[in-house]
Amino acid sequence: MGVLLDNVIPKNHSRTFDTNATDQKDLIKIKQAILRIKGVDTVELKTSGFPVRITVTASKMVEIVKVEEAVNDLGFNIIPKQFLSF
Repeated sequence: MGVLLDNVIPKNHSRTFDTNATDQKDLIKIKQAILRIKGVDTVELKTSGFPVRITVTASKMVEIVKVEEAVNDLGFNIIPKQFLSF
């Protein structure tokens, strides 16, 4: 697709994802798995409502595929929210 759609962009350009995980213990595991990715600075969970929203900020460009793989390895799905409309 493109650099903006396929990556978490560094600094103030966080990326939001939706996940099907709902249990607090599972969400903590997901947060820890994402934080282990090199370049990821913070992971914020918004647990009110469904689906749970996860916001990721990074200090360097991080491929969305790496975030998806980290969560999929735990048995959950994570889908990036589109922030551009064409």
